[in-house]
Amino acid sequence: MTEFKGYLDRLRENVEALDEAIATAKRMSKREDKSALQWTKTLRDLVELRNSTLERIKVHLLGRDETGAPTEPPDHYDGNELVEFERDFQNFLSPWTQDDLKLKCRDCGKSSEEVSERRIVTAYDSIGLPKEIDLDLCPECYAKRKGAEPPDPDEEEDDEE
Repeated sequence: MTEFKGYLDRLRENVEALDEAIATAKRMSKREDKSALQWTKTLRDLVELRNSTLERIKVHLLGRDETGAPTEPPDHYDGNELVEFERDFQNFLSPWTQDDLKLKCRDCGKSSEEVSERRIVTAYDSIGLPKEIDLDLCPECYAKRKGAEPPDPDEEEDDEE
């Protein structure tokens, strides 16, 4: 198993463990003794649990529509919907490493877990609404960008009063 255990990584491990348990339950349910019925019930429960785990993964990847139902692949991808979903599914279920959590700073190029998406005001329009952009920045570069933001016209009016 991997050192880092993120949400999807844990769900991947759950699916792997359920697959092993399902294989065991299938084998045991074919026996010719009193326990076969109990193993058949266990197999049913394991399959239901695996399906619900896969549904959680799907919702995490694709989200939900406005009714709250899981978004289906054709609603999410443009072409080759099922193939694209399966590719994403395989990518997301591969083991994660600590490096997977690092983002690259747009300004300095440093890769770190401290880098995150930050909102920067680039200008204000004629009625004082900010024009903003979102960039992946480290704390130092964010502070520099924040310091270089144009002043808020509403705050300037308040200062004059």
